[in-house]
Amino acid sequence: MIVGWISAYKAEESMQDELGRTMLQLVKQNHATIAKSMSAVNNKTTTFLGNHLFDLAGQNKFWLNIETLGQINSADSILERWSSDGMGYTLFMINTEGKRTLIDLSNKEMGFKYLENDKTKMPAWAEQAIAKRGAGVFRLMRSSEGATNVSFIRSILNAQNYNDVIGFLVVSHLEVQLTRDMLSVQLPDHSGIFLFNDNNELLMKAGSAELPEGSLSKLAHKEDSGYNFTSQGGKRWLYAYSYEPEYDTRLVYRVPLDSISSSRTEFQWVIMILSFIYLAFVLLFVLYLLRIIVKPLYSLVSITKIYEPGVPLDVGDGRELLRSDEFGILYGAFLRMTRRLDRSFEENYLMKIQQKEMELATLHSQITPHLLYNTLDSIYWYAVDKGNKDVGGMVKDLSKLLRIGLSKGKSMIPIGEEIEHVQAYSRLQMKRYPNNFEVYWDIEEGVKMYTTPKVILQPLVENAIFHAVSSMDGEGSIWIRIRTVQSGIEMTVEDNGFLPVDMDRLDRITRGELTDKGYGIRNVHQRIQLHFGDAFGLRYTRREGGGVLAVIHLPMQEHISIDSSSGA
Repeated sequence: MIVGWISAYKAEESMQDELGRTMLQLVKQNHATIAKSMSAVNNKTTTFLGNHLFDLAGQNKFWLNIETLGQINSADSILERWSSDGMGYTLFMINTEGKRTLIDLSNKEMGFKYLENDKTKMPAWAEQAIAKRGAGVFRLMRSSEGATNVSFIRSILNAQNYNDVIGFLVVSHLEVQLTRDMLSVQLPDHSGIFLFNDNNELLMKAGSAELPEGSLSKLAHKEDSGYNFTSQGGKRWLYAYSYEPEYDTRLVYRVPLDSISSSRTEFQWVIMILSFIYLAFVLLFVLYLLRIIVKPLYSLVSITKIYEPGVPLDVGDGRELLRSDEFGILYGAFLRMTRRLDRSFEENYLMKIQQKEMELATLHSQITPHLLYNTLDSIYWYAVDKGNKDVGGMVKDLSKLLRIGLSKGKSMIPIGEEIEHVQAYSRLQMKRYPNNFEVYWDIEEGVKMYTTPKVILQPLVENAIFHAVSSMDGEGSIWIRIRTVQSGIEMTVEDNGFLPVDMDRLDRITRGELTDKGYGIRNVHQRIQLHFGDAFGLRYTRREGGGVLAVIHLPMQEHISIDSSSGA
């Protein structure tokens, strides 16, 4: 009885704070759902711009020279295909060239439109979007009929001059999606949900509760999450609010306390009754544990301690554990597990053979670059934001690294492709370490038609850069030579690094005797030997005058191109 009263008292004391924490978690989860939908809209506009307005060569001139009815219809058709779920795409291009269309575009609700090249005549949302420098904003926009809708607006920057805005992409009628997200949470009667943007506009409202003017001004400016209780209009209200920094939005819940606390007294009685039931249950459960569970469990644990894989297990009679309940099932499963483990020792030799057969495929999967194709798009948008003119070349080199590194799943490629791969990698590293080193090439004519395992030069060049010449302030040199010799093909990577090198340790890493370092060169050596045998591989020697010389020895085999679409 005492436990019940104490529990009821504690429940009364902490109920209000618990309600606040619960509502705070609810508003945060709801806000995360809304932010996810906002990010989806933002990502879709990024994809649209990348697909239609920009490419690696620069801006798509089509959108800057639209005059004829056919061009307008083509532009509208593209934008209409991107419109879905009630949302509409509108592209406003600033008419810097004085283009004249045969029809008036100003009354169109969606599709392609021109804006006059006069900042004083542009709408207020255009100024706000320009201030975001290519990022997006969520605003209330008014249609020609006077109706308002929630829209996402982002400015389009000139690819040749990032201080110049050439237009705006607007996604309108987002209120359907946002309302669906806001109403995904079921709140008590007479509650309200309010969504504010970074301009402290009330974008969306759901529920029957109205937000008083003073509360609106106070909560719209908050840049944190929390909750508080306020007395307004003779009632107690719970305010829970969440701040989302990515789009600088705030979501506010306004919930009347009487709608969620009317059953508090009944809940206290329930707690007391459950306390009595719980105490009785605990006593019965302890007796059950002592009689049914603890003793059989102790026996089973004792058996597991004496078991060793491969050693016959003597469990005696064991009939007391072969029951029809869960412990009997557990005991039988344990015996079957021990038998399977014993059989696994017998099958160990066959598994080692299979492991050897899988080793080559594993090494290939480890060395294949885990690059993602959308890295190219990320680099491009970095260029749009930062104005780096050298990124175009870097994108081309990264694309070449990706194409040759993946090679449509092939493990063998022509030496010519291997040279293109390491040249692209070298150019990227020279961008990273400008004026620190130079790379010199000596490629024998005709050697490019022979075959080689892919990505065997790049790890060697990477080691030469990072461990030898990356910090030599213009004095570093790397020489890459490929030539035919009497015994096959010889590839060398030579550097003039001045740091001391432990050649004995380097040889042990190459042979696989040391596995904590040097994964790249060990992988190269192992793949060459797995393809061509122990007579070929990688070795290191000291270079005369300082530095290290890496030598790859391959057989002379012409590359046979196999169409990846064939059934071979």
